Amino acid sequence: MTGYPDAPHGSHVLRAATDGHSQVYQAGGNQIIVDYSVRQSEPPFPGLGLEWASPESVRTPLVAPMSSPLRDRLEVREALLKAIADPATAENGLHVVHGMAGSGKTALSQTVFDEAVVRHGVVGLWVNASDRSSFRSGMLAVAHDRGASQQEVDAAREGRRADADFVWHYLHSSPEPWLLVLDNADDPSVFGHGAWLRSSSRGIVLITTRLRDAAVWRRAARHRLDVLDVSYAVDVLRDLVVSTEDTAKLELLARRVGGHPLALSLAGNYLGRQLLEPVPVDEYLKRLDADPSLLDRGAEPGEQELRRLISSTWQISLDTLTEQGIPEATTLLRLLSCFGAAPLPVGVLSPTGLEDTGLPHAVPPLTGERANVALEGLETHTLVSLIKADGGTERAAVPSVQAHPLLLETVASRIPVDQRALLLESAAALLQRLLSTGSGRYVDPHTLRLFTPHASALLKHAAAHRADAATASALAVVRDLRDQSYVRGDYATTRALADDAAHVTDGQETAEALTDRHERGRVLTALGQFTEAATVHRSTLEARETLLGAEHEDTLDSTHALGISLYGLGRWAEDERFMRRAADGRALVLGTTDPDTIDSRGRLAEAIGQQQRWDEARQLAAENLTVSERALGDDHPHTLLSRIALAWVLAGTGELEESAAHTRTTLEGSERVLGKDHPRTLAARQRLADVLSRLGRWAQALEAAQAVRAVRQQVLGPEHPHTLSIEIVLTRILRSTERIAEAQELAARTLESCVRVLGDDHPDTLACRTEYEAALAASAGTPFARSRVVDQEDGKP
Repeated sequence: MTGYPDAPHGSHVLRAATDGHSQVYQAGGNQIIVDYSVRQSEPPFPGLGLEWASPESVRTPLVAPMSSPLRDRLEVREALLKAIADPATAENGLHVVHGMAGSGKTALSQTVFDEAVVRHGVVGLWVNASDRSSFRSGMLAVAHDRGASQQEVDAAREGRRADADFVWHYLHSSPEPWLLVLDNADDPSVFGHGAWLRSSSRGIVLITTRLRDAAVWRRAARHRLDVLDVSYAVDVLRDLVVSTEDTAKLELLARRVGGHPLALSLAGNYLGRQLLEPVPVDEYLKRLDADPSLLDRGAEPGEQELRRLISSTWQISLDTLTEQGIPEATTLLRLLSCFGAAPLPVGVLSPTGLEDTGLPHAVPPLTGERANVALEGLETHTLVSLIKADGGTERAAVPSVQAHPLLLETVASRIPVDQRALLLESAAALLQRLLSTGSGRYVDPHTLRLFTPHASALLKHAAAHRADAATASALAVVRDLRDQSYVRGDYATTRALADDAAHVTDGQETAEALTDRHERGRVLTALGQFTEAATVHRSTLEARETLLGAEHEDTLDSTHALGISLYGLGRWAEDERFMRRAADGRALVLGTTDPDTIDSRGRLAEAIGQQQRWDEARQLAAENLTVSERALGDDHPHTLLSRIALAWVLAGTGELEESAAHTRTTLEGSERVLGKDHPRTLAARQRLADVLSRLGRWAQALEAAQAVRAVRQQVLGPEHPHTLSIEIVLTRILRSTERIAEAQELAARTLESCVRVLGDDHPDTLACRTEYEAALAASAGTPFARSRVVDQEDGKP
């Protein structure tokens, strides 16, 4: 190893007899100091009870050369170098760099150390502070370096002189300014009660540690290291001989490991060392998904240092917590690894809830009484962070706990086999306890948003490990959240949860599994993916007919849902056939006043109207609304659906004023019952925009159409069929108010999307083409003969 020119030589360097050899470990994201095997035949001072071994040097960071230049960390480097350049005027002479395992604390310190020595001419001093013996011997060597005699060092070593005072005397009187790095100070007890940590006008002390806080350095300036941004993470990977890969793939890998510096180093080293058969990044990602321990294969051959192995680096902190009398921290971290990487509201970890699970019988036991101590320990060692998750615009922030995804993944993979089922079942019980609601009651939307990723992650963990009881409980939670999300109109969340449930029960021919397929088809329809939805519903219908019978309630649900998806495809004759079967079957099985029967009859009226049988559609829609009002009440969601169906039919028959009245009533009720941005409320507002435009009330129509478009673009996206449908209405309004250029531009863009999303022959595409041609004619000042085009879909879910 290369030293610095002014490093001490000869008799001025403390020596110790050793057997064995030192080993140097390297980590691109976190440099690890030398591990020494040292033995003496007799303690030099028996009363002290400490072994004595001097480090080889305190002038050189005893770490391997960095495999990649330090990336990011610019603000921290600037702040440290500013203090180092003039310690006499620095605001603080004691600095602590802290962060999770593998976050690059040592790498940062090594870089700052080198820059300080080369650029600022300070004396660089490096001490291993991982244990008391190494720290004390290193500090005495520092005193010797700063001018203490061998006799003085021996006196301090043997306890005949106050060692901390002795060392700091020589640091304070150093003729040259210095930087003292105390590396890997993860156990504050090595510093005694703080006597070893002092400030000096002659230099700066820099401590690296995993601990977020410790009493002995609370007066220090603290600098937290987090993960690397994607751009810097990609640079690290390129440094490690994977530069032939394109940036997009490297970004995927960087995101997969969460920008964790040690993980990036291990992944890059592995990819860069595959000389005989290079492994592409996408293949590496597949292997990593199947086996997270693949990361450790990027370590140097024969590597045994826990800090260098991603699968075990966290264990150092857990072992320390166990030694400090907090073994529960291990079980708590294992429990957290059963959930997702998103912020987890701490309410799920309530002491009462923990006591009602099997966690008090885990190994080590986790009781409600000790949960707070365990969580505090995990936070102190930077294994988790306590944060305030966004609670929504009308709620206070939610206290939550969060850990790095890679930490959770590796901890989960190392859960003992005999503990896994207990932990998964306990996690499921905690979620069920917190999210349990009575019939017809729902958790608030922000709670839904916060717990959805955790329910999904728990289900995946339980299913992957074939923990049947935990899988059943987690599946119940996911299904409940899925159904609640659909009712609230949060279709993106519903889709994710529906996919999770359907994946777990795929291949099962049970009523519950078929319901999972059915719910997946329903949300596909809501998202405008009508072709895929129709395929799902058709296969589910056939399976339900075989398993349950043609007149079973679930079978009729599939018949109804298939009709809706066919309506979205503009296949109204087929829609009528299935919707009539659903309406008649539900009337027979459930009764004519059942909400589901009323829903099917209203949608049947729409299918009939789309085929220009307006009188038949009007009679059915009017009768259905009367039944719904009497049976369910004016504000029931199915009454609102029945009324908007009648309003749509009335517009088709030319009864525009009556249509507008029913539409306004529906809109007001939907805003009151469902919320102003619910998909059904937006459908009612679109219907109002359409009928107002036909009545020539352009300003009101424009305002309504623009409001619907804004929400749908944000929530559904610019090419969702429902977004396109309101843009067709808006095009007509713009053209009719002489805003021809805007109408033409919007019609052209919408038509292109309609063709791509819906196809050339879809009714909405035909309607949009008509509006585009009308806008072109208006722009050219030529007459336009409008053909009869059926009104486009209002965007009703």
